[in-house]
Amino acid sequence: MRKLVAAVVLASAPLLAYAGGDGVRFDAVVSEGGKPIATPSVWVPFGQDAVIEVPGKVRVVATAAAPNGSLSNVTARMYYFSQGAWVLDWDTSMEANIAQTPSFEKDLGDKAHRVVVMPRAAGRPSADGI
Repeated sequence: MRKLVAAVVLASAPLLAYAGGDGVRFDAVVSEGGKPIATPSVWVPFGQDAVIEVPGKVRVVATAAAPNGSLSNVTARMYYFSQGAWVLDWDTSMEANIAQTPSFEKDLGDKAHRVVVMPRAAGRPSADGI
């Protein structure tokens, strides 16, 4: 679990230096065998890929465009790790109101993992986390 937290923190640290304002927070729940194993959150500016990964198990690459009216184009690619390589399981997109909390939900093809990804419009987090 410490490795997972470190991976998420290290992956998101450069984002704190971003000079822009609004973006999107991707919250995820990764389950293995029906039990949650990770609940990471990553904030990125609109249009930038967010990478959420449980090392050696599941990887999600998600993006949300800046809203046009009330809708934003949101994409997600979900992978599972098998025989030493990442296998693309699902590549999807939707037009969604990210002021609410839509979600992508998928039982992955490895038959072991379920992933729920929830994009939500959010302001840039402060460097002190408050």
